[in-house]
Amino acid sequence: MGLFANFFLKFGRVFSRRWGSLLIFFLALMAYSSTGYMYFELEGNPDLTWLDAVWWSLVTMTTVGYGDYFPVSTGGRLLVGIPTMIVGVGVLGYILSTLASIIMESKHKEIRGMAITNVHDHIILIHYNGLDQVQKIVHEIREDPSTKETPIVMVDEHLEEITKELIDLEIIFVRGNPAREVTLERANLSTARHCIIQANDQDPENSDHRNLAVALTVERLFPDIQTIVHCLNPGNIPFYEKAGVDGVVCINSLVGQMMVHELQDPGVHEVFTELTTNEAGKQFYIVDPQSGDVTYADAKDRHDSESTQVIGIQRGNRPIILPLLGESLERGDRIILIAAVRP
Repeated sequence: MGLFANFFLKFGRVFSRRWGSLLIFFLALMAYSSTGYMYFELEGNPDLTWLDAVWWSLVTMTTVGYGDYFPVSTGGRLLVGIPTMIVGVGVLGYILSTLASIIMESKHKEIRGMAITNVHDHIILIHYNGLDQVQKIVHEIREDPSTKETPIVMVDEHLEEITKELIDLEIIFVRGNPAREVTLERANLSTARHCIIQANDQDPENSDHRNLAVALTVERLFPDIQTIVHCLNPGNIPFYEKAGVDGVVCINSLVGQMMVHELQDPGVHEVFTELTTNEAGKQFYIVDPQSGDVTYADAKDRHDSESTQVIGIQRGNRPIILPLLGESLERGDRIILIAAVRP
């Protein structure tokens, strides 16, 4: 889709600069060949029409040569037929070579990440941290039915060109500094649904500061886009929250408690891994309550089954795990549950 859009955009620009004169020349050649054909051949073939003359001109210029019409007079052959064939081939060759160069240039720009993205409702993935990590993220996105068909646009300033493996993952590449508006414009940020800002593995010491600049730019331009940031230093979490991001993931803040928990209850890590991957088993989901759900008990009665279990309420940024059954649902509350598929 992006290739054809870029092609027609480039075609329009080229036409406005160079093809106006070519169109005039083409129409003049059509007028000359059609008029000359009628002038020399009408006397010997009174049934000829102007439509026949135009048809012969097009067929001759494109070198198709059906043979249904052709000049038989000496003047028609020498003064009309030969010039139309020679000049027509030249014009056709120019058109085809220009079209081919436009297609190649558009494809080259896409590979180099310089093209303008034309997808909508997509996920923007900031930073390229290696093929394995990208494959893992894309796999998790594709495993969930809600994002299975969602386009993915990756923005990175260090990757020189998109690789075949990334193309196979159907990723669209935009090269540039993600903290700059012009780069995010080429990624079509205005129509994006989500933005994932990964920690920069190439510069971990400055990753949080640079990603904060990216988050501020995204939130300033389009605050309605759901923005998730990977923070390396737990002390920087408040800065991201003040920037207005929707979610901050800080793995380093979980390492200590996960290790202690695994020590006290061996197997906790495996349980957590299964509950946070879309590959297999059951996962955590946070969904909106249904109309008529007034209390936590109402939500459990609606969702609880052999494959689904409601375990709490998300109130703002604070989860309330296993509240009292009579706990009232407030405005903006969401339901936390474990299920095999998204409800």
